[in-house]
Amino acid sequence: MTVSICVWGASVAAFGFTDSLWVPVLLLAVGGAADLVSAVFRSSMLQTVATDAMRGRMQGVFLMVVAGGPRLADLWHGPAAAAVGPGTAASTGGFAVIVAAIAVVVALPAFWRYRGPGSGTPAGT
Repeated sequence: MTVSICVWGASVAAFGFTDSLWVPVLLLAVGGAADLVSAVFRSSMLQTVATDAMRGRMQGVFLMVVAGGPRLADLWHGPAAAAVGPGTAASTGGFAVIVAAIAVVVALPAFWRYRGPGSGTPAGT
């Protein structure tokens, strides 16, 4: 999941440096595919790890993150694009995603080592 998040961030960062039409379209397609992979992993983890009693609450938190995260980025990109240009703002956002994903893995190494049920490795070890 971390790799797919970093691929998404890299595609958005590269998107900000382009000035043609087809290269950004391809980069956004790669980013969309990486986001889809990440979404599948996130949903799978939520469904398999959360207990029945907690699943609804966790789904609510999940929904807030998925719906709220892009809105927070919108708050950043508007003023940043006005200040430094839309390409630089998009690239900075993409790099920020990569840095944040790596920071999460460093701070919570169990996230990187996570293996789902049935993988032969206990979850979180």
